[in-house]
Amino acid sequence: MVREAARRGLTLFAAAVALSGSAVRGEELCARVTIPAELGLSCTVEAEGVAIAPTGGTFAALSHMTIRPLVKTGADATAWSDPAGWLRTQMTPDLAALPDSLAPLATDPDSPFGGGEATAAIESLRQVLGGFSALLLTACDTPAPSQPDEWRMRCDFTNDGLGLYMTSRVVARGDERWALSMRAANEQRLRHFEAIANSFQPP
Repeated sequence: MVREAARRGLTLFAAAVALSGSAVRGEELCARVTIPAELGLSCTVEAEGVAIAPTGGTFAALSHMTIRPLVKTGADATAWSDPAGWLRTQMTPDLAALPDSLAPLATDPDSPFGGGEATAAIESLRQVLGGFSALLLTACDTPAPSQPDEWRMRCDFTNDGLGLYMTSRVVARGDERWALSMRAANEQRLRHFEAIANSFQPP
């Protein structure tokens, strides 16, 4: 009994240390980017890295950036051998929740998209996002190295003046690889994310 209790105690301790280490690494990642306070963005720790997103707002669900270290095994292994191919696989994420997040934009009395035409445009965009997987990579540019140690790919999905802009990067430092992914509903917010990505200094 004593031995079993000791074993469980060690297991719980090891798990706590692992979680603590993950949080510290995430906090370190947040410290490795520059986020101007006036942008209304915050950096929070996630299971695999960090997320940078608006602190509030009706459109907040559409704007999201992540930074995470990659592991040289499994699905991410191609980030070392074929960065361009790895980037292509990143442009088919699960956006199932995004179409529903747009619904309040048409019904909110304070929304600038409350008119009939705007409501129809939002509905069209919801349908486009709902069928995102069918779009494949037709709206994406060709992945290319922007620097000797960095590769980028961008996709622009637009419909009736509304759109979703996505950018993904692979950053190399020695034998380490980092993934930076960004999405936004307008060019301005995407530029904010890209400026933050440009400031990233890998640990």
